[in-house]
Order: sequence, then C-alpha cells, then structure tokens
Amino acid sequence: MHVCLLPTEVLLRIFAIFAPNDIYDYRSISHATLAALARTCMTFKEPALDTLWRKIQGFQPFISCLPGSVSSIGIQGKLTLKRPLLEGEWRLIGRYAQRIRSLTISDHDIDTIDDRVVQALISSPSPLVPNLRNLSWWDDRECFFPLLRILLGSTITSVDLDFSFNPPSFAKSALLAFLGARCPYIQVLECVYGGDSEESSDAISKALCGLRELRHLDTQVLNIQALFHLASLPSLKSLHFSLNMYNINGMQPNSTPTFSSQLDQVCITTSSPSVLTHCLRNVRFLSCRSVKLYIDSSDLEVPYDPLDIPDLIVSFSKCFSSTLETLHFDFDFDFSALFSMELADPSYALGFDVVAPLLSFSRLKDLQLDWMCTSAIDDASLKTIAQSLPQLENVSFGTAARWLVPPSLTFIGLVHLIRYCRRLRSIDMAFEACPVDIHSEPFSKTIPNNKIARFFVGISTVIDPIAVACQLHALLPTLTTVGYWIDDQIPAPFEHFEDQWRKVNEFLGVLHKSAEIRETMGQEPQEPMLSA
Repeated sequence: MHVCLLPTEVLLRIFAIFAPNDIYDYRSISHATLAALARTCMTFKEPALDTLWRKIQGFQPFISCLPGSVSSIGIQGKLTLKRPLLEGEWRLIGRYAQRIRSLTISDHDIDTIDDRVVQALISSPSPLVPNLRNLSWWDDRECFFPLLRILLGSTITSVDLDFSFNPPSFAKSALLAFLGARCPYIQVLECVYGGDSEESSDAISKALCGLRELRHLDTQVLNIQALFHLASLPSLKSLHFSLNMYNINGMQPNSTPTFSSQLDQVCITTSSPSVLTHCLRNVRFLSCRSVKLYIDSSDLEVPYDPLDIPDLIVSFSKCFSSTLETLHFDFDFDFSALFSMELADPSYALGFDVVAPLLSFSRLKDLQLDWMCTSAIDDASLKTIAQSLPQLENVSFGTAARWLVPPSLTFIGLVHLIRYCRRLRSIDMAFEACPVDIHSEPFSKTIPNNKIARFFVGISTVIDPIAVACQLHALLPTLTTVGYWIDDQIPAPFEHFEDQWRKVNEFLGVLHKSAEIRETMGQEPQEPMLSA
C-alpha cells in the first residue's frame, strides 16, 4: 500500500517519530521535517500539522503563523506587532492553536515578547487554546496573570504552576482560588509556591475543594479542610504536600482525615520531627504503598533531637497500613557542617527499640533511614529486622552522615541480612568488618546473593582486609567494589579505615577477575579423548 493511502491514525504514529520528546527537545530539524510533510500533499497536511502543533513552547509560534508584515523584532530584541490583528488573522491563529494539547510558558518565553503581543493575546476574540489539555506556567510576575487566566479552561486536565520566584501575594492567592472553578476537570496539579503563609495555604485549599477528579497532587501547604476533601476523592493516586505549625493547629484528634481509596504514593515535607509527628497522629493512609518523608531542618543547628524520634516512628507505624512497600525518610540537613565531637556523640545513636515499630510493615522492599545513627543496633537486632522484613530489596541504614560512633554491628549482622533478605540488591550500612568463622552458622548456612552489586559502608572499620574481601566475595559474588566515605580528618578509631577499604577493594577485584577466568575456562569445549 502506498504511504498516502495509510489511515490517519497510522500517519500520526509515523509523524510522532519526528515530534520532540519533551519541551527541552524542540529540535529545529523536527519542526522543519513536520512542516515539510504538511506541505507534501493533502493527505499528510492535517496529521502533520496536528503533530507539529501538539506540544508548543512559548507564544512565538502563535505570531509566527501570521504574515510577515504583521510582526517584527523591536528595538529591545522582543517580538512585537506593527498593528492590531484583524479578524481573518485571528482565524488563522485559531486554525493552528486548536491543535495544541500541551503548552509550556517559562519566564524566558514571556521575556521574548513585548507588551503589544501580550495585550493582543489577552484580547483574543475567542478562547486562545480551546483544546488545551496540559498547561505549564513557570513565571510568577503578576502583570502577566491576565495572560495566564485566558489559558485556563474546562478542557485542561494537567496544570503545572511554578510561583517560586517571589514571595506569596494576594494576586497569587486570588488566582489559585479561581483555579478550581475555571478548570474543574484537573487530574494532575503541581504548584510550587515561593515561601508559604496561612493565606496561600487557604487559597490552595479552596482551589482543591473545587476539583473532584484529581489523580496526582504536588503542592506545598495544605490545611485540614483540604486534607478532608482529598481523602474523599476515589481517584487520587499520588499526594505530595507540606505542613507547617499553623496547619497542624487546626487538626483535632477526634476528626481524622482517612485516605481509604487507592492512594498509592504519599510525600510529606515538614519543618521539624515534632510537626511531622503531630501530622501523622491525625491522619490515616490505609492503602498507600510508597511513602517519602522529608524534614526540612536546614535552619536547625543539630540534625535531630533523639528524644523526638521514638514518638515519630510510633506515629508513622499507626498512620500507614501494612501494605507499605517503600519508605524513604530524609533529613534536609548539612551533615558536613557538624564537628567530629557532635558526630561522635553516642546520644544520637538510635537503638532497636526505636525502629521496632517499623517491623509491622512486612512487605517493605525499599527502606531508607540513612540519616539516623544506627550504631546502637547490634547483630541480634539486625537479624530480627531481616527476619521481619524478608522482602527488602534496598536498605540504607545510617550512612548519610559521617557518624563516628563505633557501630555495634559486625560482619555477622551483614550475614544475617543477606541470609534472610534474599531479594536484596543494594546495601548502605556501617558495621565492623571483621573475620568470622566461615564453617559455622550463620555464614555456613547462608546462600550467596548474586543480585547485590552495590554496597556502601560509610565509615566502617576493617580488621584483616584479605579475610573481609574473601568473605564478601563468597557471599556477594557479583560485588566488585565497596563504597565508603573519603575524609582525611577522621579521628580514632577510624583514622585508617580508607586505606583498609582500599585494600579490600583491591582483593575483591582480584577475586572477581579470578572467578571470571574460571568461568570462562569452564565454558571452553573439552578436547576429545583419543582411544588407544
């Protein structure tokens, strides 16, 4: 069959090959190719134009489709109009703009057009982009909000707003409050705000209360009314939000938002562990499988108060159900600013009793608690953790900071982890790497894990690098190198740990290469036996 006789649906798939993959891939060769295809024949024209205009960056394409006598480049290098647009010229713009499904506007895009173009677009006699589905607006200058308003319509299902350049204002709050009424069918909403305030929190929350089909929400401050509304949405799959002290003051113990729908991912950012604890005590997520918790502690002088963490972990264990598979818990703290004296303070070490409430999440596959000092967790405790969480694939324990509290864990604890968590692929964990009796349990009963190819030990001491390398190679045959912190000012008893791990890696490399040679020799065809 000749290509010109192919159905439109097939042509659209073919022409999509030349379409940009994202907004950063607006290749001139792609646009030129699609434009050439549109001029080839009548059969190609419509599908090629649909593909060419489907994703648009900036407002220049709206003006570029007009006759050259209408526009020019002004003295400041910006695109301008020589006169107001006529009715036929608006129809010409509409003929192309109706094909746009995704529109991205950045501050740079707005800076390339002058006030005449802005005023003309605001004065469009009909909806400027009548079939728009996805709108990204990354500029928070209030003088351009009228231009943003004309783009908002009931056809939109995805909105990405970046208002992070300037502080909150009444104009931003008014625009957000207007969003739900103008775009009631939004399914994906991402809104980044510059700073936060109770006023902006209320504005975002009012906008959300007008949305009934949300599937993904990524925003900042939310109040209790918004949480109740979101909990009532059966369509919600992903929720990212922030809470501050003025938000949690409105939470009441006898009035708890409960997310019992198919909500799958939750990400919560707070300013302190105590705020997060209060939040978790007053909300419930019954079906979530992935949780990311962020403590924005950049203004604090210490990473955390050890007395705050037990209540936080208990609150978390009650807030989420046993369906949880991923837990990432991060502190946004500059650990490199801590002095050795603070990093060696044993009061930061959290024991097994602190993390024990997490063992109820037996389906966990990905556990990241790399901010906490785990030096008080011993081999027996890690054995219990491994037996309780057998589905673990990635585990990160206490290696984000250069903790100088000597670990209670030894190589035996690592063996327990490998033995009981058979799906492990990566490990981040500080321990004392020492020789063990390979002829007795648990080493002798542990099956080697061929999946683990990444092992980061932070700051860990080594006793006998050759023995440690041999033990690691026996348990982790595919491991070729071990990662560790590099620091020239580590005090005792860790002062020689870098040299020791460097030796371990050298021996690991030799063992791995030797194993490869033996495997190759084993695969070579055998010489035929000659009979006498």
